[in-house]
Amino acid sequence: MEEAPYGSWARVCGLLILLLVGCKSQKEPLRPADWGEKRRQIPLYEAHGFTLEWIDTTGKKIQLQAQSVLRLREKDTIKWLLRGAVQAAYVNQNGDTIETLRSQEAEIFPDRRSFTASKEVFLTTAEGLRLETDYLIWEHEKNLITAPDWVRLETPKEVLRGEGLEYRTDQRTYRLRRTRGRIQSPLQ
Repeated sequence: MEEAPYGSWARVCGLLILLLVGCKSQKEPLRPADWGEKRRQIPLYEAHGFTLEWIDTTGKKIQLQAQSVLRLREKDTIKWLLRGAVQAAYVNQNGDTIETLRSQEAEIFPDRRSFTASKEVFLTTAEGLRLETDYLIWEHEKNLITAPDWVRLETPKEVLRGEGLEYRTDQRTYRLRRTRGRIQSPLQ
């Protein structure tokens, strides 16, 4: 039997009609209500074995180290989350270390110029001040370090324990509430 010349065309057209009729336009799947929040939790940047050095406006160098760092968006601000053997050193133009802070975790808020450290926080200064606490806030613009909870503070002349520290980095003065400890007499 001989096939009609339009028979193969008829089959191709019929197949196309079936394909077109069988296809439905599909809308994008709806995103869950908390999609935006979940998206913001994804780090903008992640690094391991992190070391960073920069010079601030006064010419002092800041050296920052951590085992891992995440750059996150939190509402309308960017923050850096550092974890594992965090160390921040503040070095003057001569290369002398002015202050060193060590902790297990830290958060940096660059736009607010503040720094929080938590879990086994140790701060030492060139003048011999040693500070130990569980949570510390360093507000660079205000030249203020606060530790709202327990604190152990050691200077060359005293060893104090207390709660609620306020330390002025520009004046090198501190205030500590609920104090107990040993203070050397100024008469000696």
